[in-house]
Amino acid sequence: MIAYIKDQIGAVIFFYSQIGIVMVIAELGSSLSGGEIGASTYGYMLLIVTFFQIVYHLYRYFRFRDIYRYAASDASETAWLPDTPDQLTTQLKEHYEKQYDYYKQELERFHHEKKQETLFMQQWIHQMKTPLSVMRLTIDKEETHLPPALKQNLDEELDRIKHGLQLALYQSRLQQFERDFHVEKIVLAELVRSIIQEYKSSFIRHRVYPKIDMDPSLTVYSDQKWLGFVLEQVTSNAIKYSQHSNDTILFRTRIENDQIVLAVQDHGIGIAKQDLTRVFDPFFTGENGRHVRESTGMGLYLAKQICDALDHKLLVQSVIQEWTTISVVFNEGR
Repeated sequence: MIAYIKDQIGAVIFFYSQIGIVMVIAELGSSLSGGEIGASTYGYMLLIVTFFQIVYHLYRYFRFRDIYRYAASDASETAWLPDTPDQLTTQLKEHYEKQYDYYKQELERFHHEKKQETLFMQQWIHQMKTPLSVMRLTIDKEETHLPPALKQNLDEELDRIKHGLQLALYQSRLQQFERDFHVEKIVLAELVRSIIQEYKSSFIRHRVYPKIDMDPSLTVYSDQKWLGFVLEQVTSNAIKYSQHSNDTILFRTRIENDQIVLAVQDHGIGIAKQDLTRVFDPFFTGENGRHVRESTGMGLYLAKQICDALDHKLLVQSVIQEWTTISVVFNEGR
């Protein structure tokens, strides 16, 4: 009703303005002819036109009532509209339905293409893992015949390819997170040790060393595969930005406000203060990206997206040229 009044208030003002002009002209005419129109006559005139105005607007409001109510309350994605009371709204409804059908077809086409693209990407990544494994086995087999510097370079390049493939694979899987999600009870210390074992050669190659300060009995509820990927990204970054420091990367847990916090701290180049608020933005590499060519800006972005989906928190603290700590906060208790 309020929306209708707002629509019609201009017409009502215009109508009574016309009535006012007519009354002024009638008063002038009666004065010139020597006659007089009494105030009661003007009152009756106003009463009569007001009565018919009310009848007209009540009739019009009830004709358009369904449209006003639909526009005010319905927010669902549907092409349905109430029956239209006149030709103008009928044409608008037909135009709206045509547009809705067109955009619906376009959206379905886009979803189909996106699904095909994602499927192709995942298949391609799995196919690339096979030659990658063959190359790794070949290098390990020929280790004694390869110069140490050449082997180290090959190992680094293979690790970059593997890391890039992992990022692409999880990026494509993240779009279907709800279908690829399984919560289970996880022993944090065991998961961290498996990640460290996975990155064993990288720790040695970059001359940094893991140190674990964790309660072996601490467990959390999460998805092991997705959480493992998050910890891989955090560990990879810690190694990358503290390489050749001959220092340790500390994996530590603590209980804080009845929440379990897993913190990974390195003593590398740190993160500039102005970059701290943007490290979870996609493709953001900041100051460190100008010095470390492996930076893609996608690792922490994906880790944050996954933590949000898992209902965990991912936090970062850092002091430039001193240390960086990335923490995963598990909302579930022990």
